[in-house]
Amino acid sequence: MTKIDPRELRNCFGKFATGITVITAVGPDGKKIGLTVNSFSSLSIDPPMILWSLDNRSNNLDALKEASHFAVNVLASDQMDLSNNFASPKEDKFEGIETLEGKCAIPLLKDTVAHLECKNVNQYPGGDHTIFIGEVEHFEMGDKKPLLYANGNYGLAARHPSNQFPEPEAKSHDGDFVMLMLLKSYREIAAPFHRELMDEGIPVAHARLISSISRNPGIITAELASDTDVDMATVSMSLKMLSDNGHINMDDDKGYYLTETGEEYMLSIRSRVKRFEDEVLDGFSSDEIDMLKKTLQKLINRSDI
Repeated sequence: MTKIDPRELRNCFGKFATGITVITAVGPDGKKIGLTVNSFSSLSIDPPMILWSLDNRSNNLDALKEASHFAVNVLASDQMDLSNNFASPKEDKFEGIETLEGKCAIPLLKDTVAHLECKNVNQYPGGDHTIFIGEVEHFEMGDKKPLLYANGNYGLAARHPSNQFPEPEAKSHDGDFVMLMLLKSYREIAAPFHRELMDEGIPVAHARLISSISRNPGIITAELASDTDVDMATVSMSLKMLSDNGHINMDDDKGYYLTETGEEYMLSIRSRVKRFEDEVLDGFSSDEIDMLKKTLQKLINRSDI
């Protein structure tokens, strides 16, 4: 058998997008345990069972094997800091972290997408990891968006563009409604463009935010959410990622503005938009394009009143 490169295999595994969870428990000595895990998976509905795995080198392995229960806290899109905190090697990972006490006397993280309190029923060897099997005894869930992880980076969950706007069921005589025509034209144009952006590794939210900041230097977070029609949680997460990537800076007096790297990023996105628009409008005369722009601008101006 061909020798497998561990680093390349890890990269291959990383192509599978997962959610991010924090496993919490109380050890035999009464000490709280918390660690970030993305190997969580549902296992069975009847009986209700889940599984996750832990590196055999973990200092928490023995304590978790002896714990009677553990909880799976599914992190929300605005909880990247929690993920980093519980993935860190620091001694007290619960310092400064707000928790709730679960029905099984396990610390639960607040404001998560969901949490599941599980009886620790079995552990099995899995190569360099140990597989934990839990039977769900209690669970709760909310409406927040989950935090994702793929290709070594955090990501956001979004409905696929092809499913963004279900085409309304309309009778034949409704087909000339302007609202329906605008909706269908948006779907026809936006969906393939969004797919192209994502194929290039450019989140749609990032493109919208970069474009808005380019047009409105000094814009603040609340204004960005309104201008881009992106929810506040996604805006906050995207702004942090854009800042970490060096595309934007934040000035307390001036708001958000693009860096030199951000300007280059914006030019790259703009060139994609221009090329895609040229393809969409191929076959239209300049007069038709001009009339379309004027009509759309009238609608935009009316909605801004």
